[in-house]
Amino acid sequence: MNKAALHVAVLAFALVGATEASALTKIKAGIESSPGSLIYDVMTFFEKDLEARLPGEVEFEFVPGGQLGKDIDVMNGLKLGTHEMTIACSPVQSVEPTLGLFEAPFLITTRDDAKKVVFGPIGEKLMANLTAKGIVGLHLTELGFRQITNNVRPISKPEDLKGLRIRIPNTPFRKTIFERLGANPTPIAFGETYAALRQGVIDGQENPLPSIYGAKFYEVQKYLTMANYLFTPCTMMASPIFFSAWPQNVQDAVKASAKAAAEYSFTRGAELDEKYLAEMKTTSEIGQIDAAAFQPLMRPLWEEIGKKVGPDLMQETITTITN
Repeated sequence: MNKAALHVAVLAFALVGATEASALTKIKAGIESSPGSLIYDVMTFFEKDLEARLPGEVEFEFVPGGQLGKDIDVMNGLKLGTHEMTIACSPVQSVEPTLGLFEAPFLITTRDDAKKVVFGPIGEKLMANLTAKGIVGLHLTELGFRQITNNVRPISKPEDLKGLRIRIPNTPFRKTIFERLGANPTPIAFGETYAALRQGVIDGQENPLPSIYGAKFYEVQKYLTMANYLFTPCTMMASPIFFSAWPQNVQDAVKASAKAAAEYSFTRGAELDEKYLAEMKTTSEIGQIDAAAFQPLMRPLWEEIGKKVGPDLMQETITTITN
């Protein structure tokens, strides 16, 4: 079956039971994250919020743990119409490169700064860019500020990273950051990271605390370094094929619930950071980077990233944060 025929078939299927606002619209999302992660909590909130907005009119289900595929596979499925909804984080840059502005190290350092970007005109532009690429961008949410774990040594200054094999998501900007710091960045799917750490294929990884805790990386990592060097958002997305087949009131409710879930993500993210840091003090040796030692090496990357995402967009982001 060719791509056009597949779209027609999927659209016909999606229209069944959804041609009238009063019909029950069933929506299924696949996510790679598991219970205990912030993403899982955000999707749980979204489910309750959406069904509360349209009681008896919509039934939402999300399948965790990558059971419906890895992030990149599900995103491809959104374009093809084989998947309906998802939320993913760094891998979304492979579809919409302007999301790479969040790869500028030490640019966004507080949640207040992040909210200015996520809930303002820049966030709207990024979602419009993604929609133009064939995936409906619903809203950015928080994944969190990225920390570093490893099994070799504590990290406080740039030279401590030299030679360490650090797992990163498959994003070119992240690779550049760790290469500049002398590490050996290794792209590995999130769902495969625990096994790679346990087997010694890699020395460490970098993720926000809820992701580290939810994936139980503390079981196979000795050192946790609080770095806060990047703020990473996630993106709630829908297949344009399914989205366009949903009744208008369902489309509106999905967008409204996505924004509500984004607001919740910041509140819940702060709660989980405090909770998981306290809990991991019993399993890990926790340290802090010397941010002043890292910033001279990292600040020049802003201009390089700006060239790739658009100098105007990068400058608008800097202005938004500093005002």
